[in-house]
Amino acid sequence: MKHITLFIFALFCGLPYSVDAQTNPQKSGTKQETLIRLTPQMSDTNNKSTKQGSKDKSINALGGSKKLTPKEDSARNYLKEGLIKAKSADYNGAIADFTKSLDLVKDGSGYLRRGFAYLMVLNYGAAMQDAAEALRLKPSLTKAYYIRGVGRYETGDFKGAKEDLDVFLEKDRTNASAFNYMAALLFMNQDFKGALINYEEVAKLDPKFQDVFTNLGMMRHYSKDYKGAVADYDEALKQKPDNATAYNNRGAARMMLKELDGAMADLNEAIKLSSKYAEAYDNRGRLKQELGDLAGACADWQLASANGMEVSRERITQFCK
Repeated sequence: MKHITLFIFALFCGLPYSVDAQTNPQKSGTKQETLIRLTPQMSDTNNKSTKQGSKDKSINALGGSKKLTPKEDSARNYLKEGLIKAKSADYNGAIADFTKSLDLVKDGSGYLRRGFAYLMVLNYGAAMQDAAEALRLKPSLTKAYYIRGVGRYETGDFKGAKEDLDVFLEKDRTNASAFNYMAALLFMNQDFKGALINYEEVAKLDPKFQDVFTNLGMMRHYSKDYKGAVADYDEALKQKPDNATAYNNRGAARMMLKELDGAMADLNEAIKLSSKYAEAYDNRGRLKQELGDLAGACADWQLASANGMEVSRERITQFCK
């Protein structure tokens, strides 16, 4: 499984608010509900996220000062060459050198480093095998749990991924990428509070971590902290002014706060930045309906529908002639 996109939905009505993940809107017996669609960035968990941990000193550094045999010395030299290549992002070259080193000496640290390189070229099966071998040879290699956890996540073994990342984070709480993966896992289990806590750790360790404030904003939205969500989207837009997702999601939070003018401005900007943004068209349609512009709402739902938004077709059937 390559990059996973998590589609998030929030239900909005005049009475108490509720949230629902990956479902269609629920029907209300007394009040008409307005659906607000939040969408995360594609990079919630992906190779760029992993690369932000590629400067880890324990993976890139060489240790040990004992006198080496000729075979061990040769293996060490291949390891050095592999680390140089990995540092310059030549991960395939690094894998080749690490393999030569391991052909000479079966070493847990060598498997760890090759496993990380395999992770960087998205060869998750090989990465997991190397991580397991590293742990077999040297159980104290904590980073192997991170490598295997990421591999398991990316191949759809979410239970195994959480088990490995739990072990890793119990021993090492300095890796922003690990917290980022854990947040995604908790979100999938609809543990929004837990996901929020983990995204906060990401932001604390690396405030520039890709899209962390967009994701923080979503989790605050789910916790009904709409003002906090707006503040997070503000920060996301400071870092990336062309972030259409942040505009759409901030517009959704502003709708919840009844800041309708600001919501409209945000949704307009999201659509300006991404002309096929179905969720933003759907949101804007619902906002226009709220403002009494049914013709404008129907036009937006048509555009949302044309870009694949199934629920917009239902709105057209229900409200548009």
